[in-house]
Amino acid sequence: MNDKPHPGSASPAPGAIRTGARLLGSLASLTFAVQSAFDTRGLVTALAQHVLEIARADGFALFLVDYETGELEGETFERGANGAVGHARAVPRPNGFLNRVLRKETLVLDRLATAAAPGDEIPWQSGRFESVIGLPIVVGSSLHGVAVLGYRRGVVLTDRRRRALLYLADQMGLAVERLRMREEIEEKTRQLEEAQGSLRRIDEAKSDLISIVSHELRTPLTAIKAYTETLLDNSEGSSFPFHKKFLGIIDEECDRLSRMVNDVLDLSRMDSGRRRLNAVPVSLARLLEEVAPTVEPGLRERQVALGLQLDPGFPSIEADPDLLKQVLVNLLHNAAKFSPAGTEVVVTGSVVGDRVQIAVADHGMGIAPDQIARVFDRFYRIEPDGADRAPGTGLGLAIVKRVVELHGGTVRVESQVGSGSRFVVDLPREQQGFRALIQSMSPFFEQPELRALLQVSAEMIAEVMDAGIVSVMFFTEDGSELVIQAAHGLDPDTVARTRVRAGNSIAGWVAQTAESLLVPDIESDRRFRKMNHPQYETKSLLCVPLRIGGETVGVVNVNNKRNGLEFDSDDLGLLAAVVKRVAAALERVRNDSSPPAVEGTIRTIRAIVRARRSHLLPSGRRAFKLAVGLGRRLGLAPEEVEVLGYIARVHDVGMLSVDDGLFLTARRWSAEEHHDVEAHPLAGVQMLRTIEVASKVNEIVLAHHEHWDGCGYPRGLAREQIPLSARVLAVVDAFEAMTAGRPYREPYAEAEVIAELKRCAGSQFDPRVVEELCRMLAEDEASDEARDPAGSPGETREWRPDAVR
Repeated sequence: MNDKPHPGSASPAPGAIRTGARLLGSLASLTFAVQSAFDTRGLVTALAQHVLEIARADGFALFLVDYETGELEGETFERGANGAVGHARAVPRPNGFLNRVLRKETLVLDRLATAAAPGDEIPWQSGRFESVIGLPIVVGSSLHGVAVLGYRRGVVLTDRRRRALLYLADQMGLAVERLRMREEIEEKTRQLEEAQGSLRRIDEAKSDLISIVSHELRTPLTAIKAYTETLLDNSEGSSFPFHKKFLGIIDEECDRLSRMVNDVLDLSRMDSGRRRLNAVPVSLARLLEEVAPTVEPGLRERQVALGLQLDPGFPSIEADPDLLKQVLVNLLHNAAKFSPAGTEVVVTGSVVGDRVQIAVADHGMGIAPDQIARVFDRFYRIEPDGADRAPGTGLGLAIVKRVVELHGGTVRVESQVGSGSRFVVDLPREQQGFRALIQSMSPFFEQPELRALLQVSAEMIAEVMDAGIVSVMFFTEDGSELVIQAAHGLDPDTVARTRVRAGNSIAGWVAQTAESLLVPDIESDRRFRKMNHPQYETKSLLCVPLRIGGETVGVVNVNNKRNGLEFDSDDLGLLAAVVKRVAAALERVRNDSSPPAVEGTIRTIRAIVRARRSHLLPSGRRAFKLAVGLGRRLGLAPEEVEVLGYIARVHDVGMLSVDDGLFLTARRWSAEEHHDVEAHPLAGVQMLRTIEVASKVNEIVLAHHEHWDGCGYPRGLAREQIPLSARVLAVVDAFEAMTAGRPYREPYAEAEVIAELKRCAGSQFDPRVVEELCRMLAEDEASDEARDPAGSPGETREWRPDAVR
């Protein structure tokens, strides 16, 4: 074997060998650091130290994409500094340095001495560098962010430097993806554990409910059936001696059934937050007088007396009288059940500072220590030793606890076996929480800029709902009435004089129960039957609660559907989704009423109004109905269908950033014009960010032009990476664009459009969504609303991909 070098070969220089060894050592150290990092900050710091050394750079910045807003967020580092020197969020400008890196997805070198201002997007601590190199962080088809290297000298992007930098970018991408996947797995695991626990509790509660309620229902139903059959057998005998008695028993058992069902419904409403307090001054003595007729039959049957002992000058308290009556009735019924004959149940009232204590005491058998902790559990019933199980559903004390907590109070039990029990309710004298919340909303009713926010919100609701009249009502400070604070389409006199008492009429009922309401015909609805006012062109209306800070503070009413048809359940879901976002925006402004926050929110809402009025957003009801119908048929949860309907109305708001003239001409777009159009999903996310913080909405808006095969924009997602709702919107948008026509062409025939969608299934569109749309259209063929004008029979047109805009 000859170890001598070949005469025609050249030995590597010692300096090159040392450089290569140093580079290999640095790359190995980088790989180890990346694998050892377990959080984003630690990863970025480790990367910075090694990248600055390997790339011989003077500055390093790593910006990661925030998929909710489309912005870039990251930190900057500089040679010689200990740790990060800056942290910032950056919005890539259309022709800026960061945007060019994102769009080209390749290395970009700029000489800042000759470039306009690409470095201005990056908050370097020591000012501008002479050269910057941008590296996209890409793994597979996913764009994770941008890395930027700054140099105080001019650099040349040689092949060797390019290869080294691409290797660095790959290492950074793999590390970021690994951490994000780990965080996602941990979050999914946590959610799964919570869901499993919740399902387990729900399953146990369901089993308890079925067991207890079926048993409790069986008893009165058996009695009702037996006595009814006896009456029927003796119906021809007018002198049947037990006729009146049996009817009385049937009536009592029906009342018992009604109470049982009402208990379950009341607890459900309070759990879901749909039961709002109607707090008014309440006298405990007066309340007991009103409760007495309800509890006296049970007390009399058990031969138990009722006593009242109030401190001198016991004050009125602010409470919901109906709910507080329920507390007293349940506590008194409970005390009577366990009281021996000849004893007394005593209600006492005392004042402790700014709170009151109401106690109900009996002289019964008491509660064992091991049962006290469970007396307020749902469906739990005390089982005394040597005695029959107490009657009832086991919901009475659970309702007491929930009502008291709803008032901002507490309830406890003091008991000793053989000596009776004492239930103590502690309540605030005044319900400051709700009053304080309404007071915090007063600037919206007084300050011009905040009133403008309310007004433009009403206009936005009207545009999204395609409705002629919208009114936004808020509670007065005492919570007794609702007044209109913003409206669209109502005359000023109506706005000024309209006042609705809580619990009355439609708005008052919705505000009291916090349940959304659809009224197909106000004149025939048995709940609110009344003549339709002349200002309302349709008899159908919607009303949903407006919730801020976890409380119902008002309602939103929508009337006069512009197409003259009745509102339906899809419209109700859409309104609920829109009002949730308006409420969230108002709450954020309530917490931060600085001019930038208010102006930004108003600007976003006005953008939606402007986009709808300029027909940039789908104005036809058909697109909305197709979207929610497809979502429902494809298995989306009801709340996801609700959100999809909202997104179907606003997802193209980013088109406001595109020249209107592009949509008025048949000419082909230039590369730059295509680039502007492809930027509209990101522009839409940025426009909506002040009112839309839910990641699902932003993700869907950002992804509605992604293609099934990964050739879409802006991120090149493919197949299941694309949210299902975004895949639905892609198909619906294409269908609507082709069947609705353009100023420069007639609509395409529906058969042609379906054929084109099928041709693009598997490339541009999700095949399952296309198949379901075709099936839905076939089923709806007979519906007038599901037909759009078609071209002349036999007419052929060339369809181009850029027709779907």
